[in-house]
Amino acid sequence: MKKLFGRMIILTFIFIAAVAAVFFVTRKKEEKAVYTTMGEATLPIVSMEFEGSSVNTLRGYVKEMNIPSMRDTITPVPENRKLSFTIQTYGNEIKSVEYEVRNLPGENLIESQTCEMFSREGEAVQGEMTFQDLLSRGEEYVLVLKVETERQECIHYYTRLRYYDDTHIREQIAFARNFRELAFTKNITEDVTVQLESNNETDNSTLGYADIKSSYTHVAWGGLQPELYGEISMDIKEMNEMVGSVQFLYTVAAAGEKGQRELYQVKEFFCVRFVEGKLWLIAYERTMDQLFEPSGESVKDGIIDLGILSPANTDVEFKQAGNHTVFAAGGELWGYHKGDHDITRLFSFKGEAGDDARALYDQHDFQIVDVSENGDVSFLVYGYMNRGGHEGECGLSFYQYSREDNAVTEMFYIPSDRPYQVLRQELQTFCYGGNNQLLYLMFGNSIYAIDFSGEECMELVSGLKAHSFAVNSEFGAAAWQEETDVYGGKTIQVYYMNEGKSFVIHADEGEVIRPLGFIDGDFIYGKAKENEIERALIVEYPMYAVEIVGEDEQPRTTYEKAGFYIQDIQVEDGKVRIERQRKDGNGTWLETEDDALIQNQVEAVEEPILVRDSSELKKTTYQLKVGTPGKKGTDLKMAEPRISAGQELRVLEFTRTHTRQYYAYGSGRLEGICSSAAEAIGLIYEQMGVVVTEDQNYVWTRANRRTEAMVNLGEGEKATAPSGSLSACLSMMLKIAGDSSGAEAKLAEGKSAYEILNDLPTGRAVDLGGCILNQMLYYVNRGCPVLAMAKSGQAELILGYDIYKNLIIYDPLAGENRLMAEEEAERYYGAYGYPFISWVP
Repeated sequence: MKKLFGRMIILTFIFIAAVAAVFFVTRKKEEKAVYTTMGEATLPIVSMEFEGSSVNTLRGYVKEMNIPSMRDTITPVPENRKLSFTIQTYGNEIKSVEYEVRNLPGENLIESQTCEMFSREGEAVQGEMTFQDLLSRGEEYVLVLKVETERQECIHYYTRLRYYDDTHIREQIAFARNFRELAFTKNITEDVTVQLESNNETDNSTLGYADIKSSYTHVAWGGLQPELYGEISMDIKEMNEMVGSVQFLYTVAAAGEKGQRELYQVKEFFCVRFVEGKLWLIAYERTMDQLFEPSGESVKDGIIDLGILSPANTDVEFKQAGNHTVFAAGGELWGYHKGDHDITRLFSFKGEAGDDARALYDQHDFQIVDVSENGDVSFLVYGYMNRGGHEGECGLSFYQYSREDNAVTEMFYIPSDRPYQVLRQELQTFCYGGNNQLLYLMFGNSIYAIDFSGEECMELVSGLKAHSFAVNSEFGAAAWQEETDVYGGKTIQVYYMNEGKSFVIHADEGEVIRPLGFIDGDFIYGKAKENEIERALIVEYPMYAVEIVGEDEQPRTTYEKAGFYIQDIQVEDGKVRIERQRKDGNGTWLETEDDALIQNQVEAVEEPILVRDSSELKKTTYQLKVGTPGKKGTDLKMAEPRISAGQELRVLEFTRTHTRQYYAYGSGRLEGICSSAAEAIGLIYEQMGVVVTEDQNYVWTRANRRTEAMVNLGEGEKATAPSGSLSACLSMMLKIAGDSSGAEAKLAEGKSAYEILNDLPTGRAVDLGGCILNQMLYYVNRGCPVLAMAKSGQAELILGYDIYKNLIIYDPLAGENRLMAEEEAERYYGAYGYPFISWVP
């Protein structure tokens, strides 16, 4: 408590300093106002070449990035090891080109060379790299291209590399191009329809999204008549012996309801598998977002028409205060004043040449922190900076807009060596602007408090681990346990940012507690008895009760039912869904149905601001209801703010600590960063995606499994009783990892099998609890046995599967393998919650 009390005193001083800083800045602005404009984009763009075609458009970074995070594309390397590239110079003089090849974690340098072979053709420079014979077939590497210009000493470009002679990427690219062209021209042939998995249950109501289950007319753009607007770029996302994934990015123009031209940004993703000489589409996704263009048609009668949006963008970032509505659309931030019927483009990377590929790059986003009644706005811009003072950097900028001065001022900047998609995941976890002129955000595994001027900054809490904290960005609340052991929580700190209020929850004697979440500002935590925490396959943390406490520290409700234990909770739609389990007579954990707690308090139902509309041509569209303008019949006025200059920019440097995490990639993007492999696999299972570690080692991929597999462990360990089965199976797994010391003594120390495998000097344990068979069998296919716990606490090893859809399971009590049909195994292990772990080298 003393630690948090000390932090709160510091925060109070920061708040006073923030008010003083704002006052000082205001006075300084009154004394001398200097304004400028955002500089145009200056960095070159690099594209790689594959069999005469341009692939993988790479953006430049003026600072070194964290190499394992830079996995956006993969470039095929031909057998002769010669790889060509093109630099679109945009007027830059290319002085030198160097390159490095590193392993995926980036720690080992394979080779480093200067590229001597490059020549200029107009605005483009053609170059060629010849790699040494140091790359292994079937392995991936990272290429770092370093370009020196007369303006920049070193610009970094990143892509992965892999030999492609054992892949079918050439045919898979041709397949995707043909499919895209047939759909675009509405030439729906059997080549297209046979590849789709259309069904009647699929939602075909929005042109913002189409996938492999959509109808063929929906994939062919419905009634819309799109025309290509500019060029198509193609990125190769994944590539291995069986599967290739590519994504096309392009802009189309189409006539709207009244014949007006409307522009859309399109991303079209294909995952294609090569099986027995044939190509099959196994995952497909097309997203389309209308580019917002303010006009008398798109902004009228109290409605801002955002048009067609993809599912990822239907959660529109907006805030309202008085007559003012601030919203993000099409990679820009806008402010609308209904009283004066005017709209201001508060922030945009688009320059005068609106079709510049550098300005249109969409790897950035906005967080609206605050909107005041007078129209002043505080907001964040985060991600890749396309142009301006931070061009070629990735980071987070905090801006303040003054409506009175029609000027934007950058208050502080936080650089990042992780790309936009990683930053986005972190800020989605927690970001909140308090009434006390403080910005709270999560960066790495810490929460920081920063005053709006950037003058003061404090790390509120650090070292946060999964299951040891809970946050709520809507109500500005956070809770964390003080103890470092996630299974040994005795004290939870609960903190509310707006009020600067905190309180402490202590565990009862013989118990431990865990933060679980928030619902409408009330804090939820779980209670477990120390003597009921089990360490066998994994650490079982069975909570016997869940309690909800209000901000006033008063209990709201308690959930506790005899014979049932709580695994976790999910807050959704005003209720707490409780995931439960129970024990059978043999002490084996069994899955059981969920329960729920419903909030009793009745809140006034507000009229939604973001609403749907529909039409025959465009199907579902989205609108913001902002209220009838004060000046009816007047034309829409549009303004561009000035950029305030002359104020020294404050740059805040935050450090990250290394944590074990799982990165889930699907449909050409990062879908999530998870603490467990099972959670990451679930995120991208339907998308035929991949899961990698923080060092880019592959943990899971769905689309590359053989029809049969068997792990040969030699002579098996035998157990005389079920209680010894875990030791026998774990000893066999340890031998694979090069540890022949046996498992019995390690288990006797009170560690779980997962913890023992995770303590090995190489590789990592993978908790697959909850993974269905098809997800789990990837590890068997990879040559890694899977340790399972089932009836009566007996452990067994899943060693293989055959072409007849049987699992091959080693039974340590019998000392031999047995077969179990996959359908039966699905029911059998599913009843116990799919209790699996594995180990990957």
